[in-house]
Amino acid sequence: MSKYWRTGEIAEITGLSIRTLRYYDQIKLLSPTEYTNSGHRRYTHNDLQSLLEIISLKQMGFSLEEIRTLKEQSDHSTVLKILNNQIQRVKSNIEVQQQLLKQLEHVHEEFSHSKNNYISLQSLTALFELMRTNQTQYFSQSQIDMIRKRYYSIDETTLRMGEIEFNSILEELRDKKEKDIPPHDESVIKIAARWNRIIETISPKGSELHRNAELFYSDNPDFATKVGLEPSLYQYLYEALSYIEEDS
Repeated sequence: MSKYWRTGEIAEITGLSIRTLRYYDQIKLLSPTEYTNSGHRRYTHNDLQSLLEIISLKQMGFSLEEIRTLKEQSDHSTVLKILNNQIQRVKSNIEVQQQLLKQLEHVHEEFSHSKNNYISLQSLTALFELMRTNQTQYFSQSQIDMIRKRYYSIDETTLRMGEIEFNSILEELRDKKEKDIPPHDESVIKIAARWNRIIETISPKGSELHRNAELFYSDNPDFATKVGLEPSLYQYLYEALSYIEEDS
């Protein structure tokens, strides 16, 4: 007589929840060999082996839909395509993790060698948010290294003063915007010009880095908000900056 396992026993053996096993049955990823008259599931040794294969494929990063296709498809090219897609995803994840590790090592090194152990909370928050974002489509590694080198070549007094000026600019811009003063107003343009001078110390105007930074900010409003530049304020600033470019 064949050995049958109940759903709870299979859940205990595999570490999956009963709800997950029921879901796999519902989507026809793995259905038990037998149902009792009362509707209870009964799994065989072959069912268990199939389930272990599913668990292994999930651990490799395959989606449930891909796993279903792999189990159902005998077509060689389809299987190869799914495997190749997963290989590319894994490679991409490895690159992101390697980049994250490198950034963390830099933060550790810079903080441990900083005079008075000073790295501003704002800068640290911004750096970690940047690490979390897929930055490869915006900045090359050499550009990231250049930003870091320029930032940490500034003495701490100048750095603190720059942060005070940065926050002051944002507050003044926010005040002008709340008072409905248009971005082409001379007072707003002057504030935008001060912003430009700060940015150009890191990325010269017209450079590829400067353009990439603008694209990054516009495409990542959550990051901009983290440093106090919410999307609506960024748009207000961006419009004011456009008048500076027209006048220059």
